[in-house]
Amino acid sequence: MNIIDAHPHIYADDRQKYPTIDDPWNPGEPATAEDLKSKMNEAGVAKAVFIQTSTFYGHDNRYVMDSTRQYSEWATGVVTLSPDDPQHLEVLEDAVQNYSVRGLRGTNDRNGKISSVNVKRLWSKARDLGIVVNCMVMDDLDRVPEIEGLARELDDLNIVIDHCFMLNTVRKTEDSLQALERLTKLPNVHAKLTSGTHGSARVYPHEDMHAPLKRVIEAFTPQRCVWGSNFPNALWSKGTSYAQNLALFTSEIGLSISDREAILGGTAERLWFS
Repeated sequence: MNIIDAHPHIYADDRQKYPTIDDPWNPGEPATAEDLKSKMNEAGVAKAVFIQTSTFYGHDNRYVMDSTRQYSEWATGVVTLSPDDPQHLEVLEDAVQNYSVRGLRGTNDRNGKISSVNVKRLWSKARDLGIVVNCMVMDDLDRVPEIEGLARELDDLNIVIDHCFMLNTVRKTEDSLQALERLTKLPNVHAKLTSGTHGSARVYPHEDMHAPLKRVIEAFTPQRCVWGSNFPNALWSKGTSYAQNLALFTSEIGLSISDREAILGGTAERLWFS
């Protein structure tokens, strides 16, 4: 099976070359691109989509960009940019054309909006470059109508909802599921199923998240769902290991072989590597 990790973060050892923001969220384990590849090899994962970690580097995407170019035979990248900085349009174009980057992390503008002119400008640039927008609004469900509006207007732009609005079993569970189901009506919107570990109130195999995850999969279909590891797992998965994040989908929640093939590789291959 062709398995693609659609959501690992990577962290350089060299803080002189790749300086951090003030008070960065440290990964809690070795987490360079090479460390990730070691975990991938052990778990049988073939490719990765590096996600810029703004809690460590802010809008400085150089490590993701350099790593994406260096390891383009098995990886691509998603950069995080400010919709309020017009110069970031050029940064995005450079990242795509010269560093093999295939995605933009679409975040709110300075006023917390997705529907603004500035956000539309940046997402339109992503569309023109033929890349994917990973929509990251945490659990701000008030943004759903705005996402709908942009998805309709930019109907040839593929949009992936990062972390399924931080889907969890403690708060906003039903509201988040209903918001996701509402977005399934838009064929260019996809779901990233990374909440199985960090959304759970229980230890692995996170039984409380099985039903919510399967509900999302049923709503979107496996052809519009992707898996991601949340590497480094010491920080982002409550210590649930890389291999366990994968095993949750290969053996724990009861997916068919065809569903696993789509969620673990096929959909991500189409979005970021085709």
